[in-house]
Amino acid sequence: MCVHRPVPPAGGAAPLTCGRPFPVSSLQEANSENIAALPKKASKPQLSAGKRIFHFLISMKLALTLLFVIAILSIIGTILPQGQDVLNSDWPKSPLYDFYNTLGLFNMYYSWWFLSVLGLLVLSLSACIFNRLPTTVKHVFKPRIDVKDAFVANQPLAESFAGGSSVAAAAEVLRRRHYRIKTGKTGSMLAQKGRFSGLASVSFHLSFLLIAAGAVLGGLFGFDYTLSVPNGQLVNVPHSNMQVENHRFDMQFVGKALLDDGRTVQVRQLMDGTVVRDINDGGNIVGQPFDLRPSLYSTDLEIFQNGKSIQRKTIQVNDPLELNGINFYQASFNQSSDGTVVSILEVNHYPGKTLVYIGAFLMMGSITLALYFPHRRIWLKLGKSGRLLIGGRTNRSKLGFKRDFERITADIKLRIGQEAGADDS
Repeated sequence: MCVHRPVPPAGGAAPLTCGRPFPVSSLQEANSENIAALPKKASKPQLSAGKRIFHFLISMKLALTLLFVIAILSIIGTILPQGQDVLNSDWPKSPLYDFYNTLGLFNMYYSWWFLSVLGLLVLSLSACIFNRLPTTVKHVFKPRIDVKDAFVANQPLAESFAGGSSVAAAAEVLRRRHYRIKTGKTGSMLAQKGRFSGLASVSFHLSFLLIAAGAVLGGLFGFDYTLSVPNGQLVNVPHSNMQVENHRFDMQFVGKALLDDGRTVQVRQLMDGTVVRDINDGGNIVGQPFDLRPSLYSTDLEIFQNGKSIQRKTIQVNDPLELNGINFYQASFNQSSDGTVVSILEVNHYPGKTLVYIGAFLMMGSITLALYFPHRRIWLKLGKSGRLLIGGRTNRSKLGFKRDFERITADIKLRIGQEAGADDS
């Protein structure tokens, strides 16, 4: 039998060592038959358009890219003045002002493209939560208890005890260390600590979702602008069916005044020029106060809706009027050419503020749960060989769990020894 492979020459036929010619065409046919006889690899099923979109939304690359883009845009929004602040800056004189303003960089957090990025992040987080939630809830509320011997033995930390040691005695040791014990149908036991730590990942994603959703709501339905209200006049409140009337703007100054006995005291000067001393310990003021500086702005505001008064309050710088989610802050004042005093109000409405606060609180809780309450699991099982098998694992703080596991196994060994001594006696 010839065992040499034919090497076809240029002539078209390859002589075998046995001396018989072997046509090249026959060799090709034989190779084709052998290849056809090989099992074919199963082709990957084609995903539907919906599944491809879902996989795209839950991808880590998309989430990291969106967070990076939002971080860069937030830096730009911090550097460039936003809203009304740009009018008080030098940017309107810049040759780039019109270009930047067209792009919406001076009102970035309300621009359609920034809200689109946030909206895509909301969709991505929603898809991630939807994808993770069933498995996470199952691990927390329906953990795996009935396991095989090999599963316990192959845990990162494992130990076994001979002599048909009592599973109940080992479980008692774990109870004293504040582990919660669950027993399976086959007699296997699962001891856990910090089982709700498994929800930290989902709650952290949910906190991001709430913050992003609150930002989107604020950008779509919120507003923040300044409103000039002259003394004694009624003006419309944009984005609402309300009107606001300025009954009286008042401002006080603090400064110093000279007394006729040579002393210098602190005084307050009202807007009408009246000088007031908070502590009158004798002496009369000589001349005009000096070193005056504004100390208090206030406006007596009244809000009307459909011609009917619904609220009235004297607001100050840090004491706004709040009505139906709309805040009226005292910002500043100016004086018109005819001498009329104009109160400058900052009016804002943030409908997503509550979601942002809840998301921030949930985020802090998720971080605390993940860092300080690791999920520790220890399985107990009487193996087929009659040995007591113990295996455990944790999702973090592995060094601390290792020390805890060593103490537990030492206590179990001591407990088993005590029971064996009692039986012998």
